[in-house]
Amino acid sequence: MRKLPKLPRPPAAHPPGCRGATLLLALCLLAGCATRPADEGATLHRWTQLGADGSISLRSIVAGGSECPTAIVDGARVPLQTRAPATATSEARRPSPDNPAFRPDFAVTTCEATLPATARQASIGSDALPMPVSDPRRIIIVGDTGCRIKVPASGPADPIQNCASTSDWPWPGIAAAAAATQPDLVIHVGDYHYREYCDDPARCQPLRDQGVVVGYGWAGWQADFLAPATPLLAAAPWIVVRGNHENCDRGGEGWMRFLSPVPYRQCSNQAYKTASQSVLGNNLTADAYRVELGERLTLVVADNAAFADYLPLAQKPDDLAILQRTLRALTTAPVGRPLWLLIHKPLWYDLLPTAAQPNALQSFARSGLPASLQFIFSGHEHAFATLNFASSTGRAAQVIVGGSGTQLEAFDPQSPLYEGAAPSSREQAQPDGRLHDGVAASSGIVLNRYSFLLLERANDSWDGTLIDADGRAISHCRLDGGGRQIDCGFPARP
Repeated sequence: MRKLPKLPRPPAAHPPGCRGATLLLALCLLAGCATRPADEGATLHRWTQLGADGSISLRSIVAGGSECPTAIVDGARVPLQTRAPATATSEARRPSPDNPAFRPDFAVTTCEATLPATARQASIGSDALPMPVSDPRRIIIVGDTGCRIKVPASGPADPIQNCASTSDWPWPGIAAAAAATQPDLVIHVGDYHYREYCDDPARCQPLRDQGVVVGYGWAGWQADFLAPATPLLAAAPWIVVRGNHENCDRGGEGWMRFLSPVPYRQCSNQAYKTASQSVLGNNLTADAYRVELGERLTLVVADNAAFADYLPLAQKPDDLAILQRTLRALTTAPVGRPLWLLIHKPLWYDLLPTAAQPNALQSFARSGLPASLQFIFSGHEHAFATLNFASSTGRAAQVIVGGSGTQLEAFDPQSPLYEGAAPSSREQAQPDGRLHDGVAASSGIVLNRYSFLLLERANDSWDGTLIDADGRAISHCRLDGGGRQIDCGFPARP
């Protein structure tokens, strides 16, 4: 594998790739100032993402009250249509004032145009949009990128992540460093939005003093994902996976407006950790779909965001039937083609109780995953981790890319990977011997480091490089698809 050059890190306040007009408009909207009518050059954000059956979705965001732009696609004018209109629900009229996740304010309109797989060039205004290539050779994988803020008015709270610090919340730097690798495709394995609420004046005032934005609506999504992601959105088409932070009882409304691969539908009134919380059956869970990357590889993109992975099948019997239905694209994939599964919650990982009985997804897997399934890419665990199993088990390798910005497991006292005052003490060069649905992993590592994964195709195989926010390589990996193994070197202790 070729040696990765050190990638430049841009000034944190102005990530490269941000179009001047786009950045100015975004900042202006956040500040509450007036915006000019949207035309082809005045969209706040624009990107492309891949969907089912080879479709290409052009997305853009414009200020509320502005018209959707028109794209030029292979020389023809293609008007984008309204996907989700702007809303402005005042507190006095809010149907559920105690549930800020239900119908939050979005002072912007989301626009969309669906293009056939044959489309080759597209632009909005003077800006060309990234389009898929027939044989991608460089793939970026990121996951769990938002800045964690969830503080009730009283009582215990999650540790507050410092969103104003590029070292404490490195997603802007990671997005810029990933864009600098000039990828052909970007995959986000879920959890885009973490700035949920901050209701304790004493604990929250320091955030407000630094101008940190919190909330489920437009301002929160803009600050937590869209603005920092601007250079990476402009670098390549995206494949997006829904995370549990995009469940309807959390950031689901933003997911439905901006990123969902299916037409917009409004989330119902669900409240986190109550009887109405999101489960697979009420979360607008979308069916999995396949994305063909040339003749070499099939990706299956699945939504298991509301799956109760910590509960055994006996306590969630309905989940198995839902997974069997929504994961049909996995079990009906073309025979013989290499297959990768993209899901947010891993099939196997170290945050599940060691003595846990098989959950619904593991029970589904027991019935037989395709023999062509080589790798499962997930997030959810805020670290980088790999698990390989003996070839006799027939299991694919599990790869977790969950350290791309949100607070690492190392800093969470509730996590089994919490390091306290001993940095890197919970990193693992080998599996710890626990059983994963009855089977011990044969090899694998755990790294508590902020990072993203770059995959580069080498003939008929793939090499991987785990990279930090400064563009420095942390670990090099070799992917053996035929053997269903990923071998990543354990780096020196930081």
